[in-house]
Amino acid sequence: MAVVDVTLADGWIPIKNLENKHVVKIAEFAVKEHNRQAGSELRLYSIHKGELQVNEGTDYRLLLAVGAGSLYEAVVHESCDYSTVLMSFVPLNG
Repeated sequence: MAVVDVTLADGWIPIKNLENKHVVKIAEFAVKEHNRQAGSELRLYSIHKGELQVNEGTDYRLLLAVGAGSLYEAVVHESCDYSTVLMSFVPLNG
């Protein structure tokens, strides 16, 4: 089963299967790392949308439902050695 679809004009590739174990792992990392950095206790409820971009590793841009209906856009970089870094975690509503 394919995880990605066709490439978008800006180089991001839509993630076809948002329930893929690796995609879920990246989303969980984003929330956990944000909680560590911000001292918050957000909880991942679902992944609404996901895209990836390959560039000296893989960047994941995920639209996440966390907390009480809040949406966040998380960008995570995964290097070729599979280490991960949270690049951004931005609220999209409220």
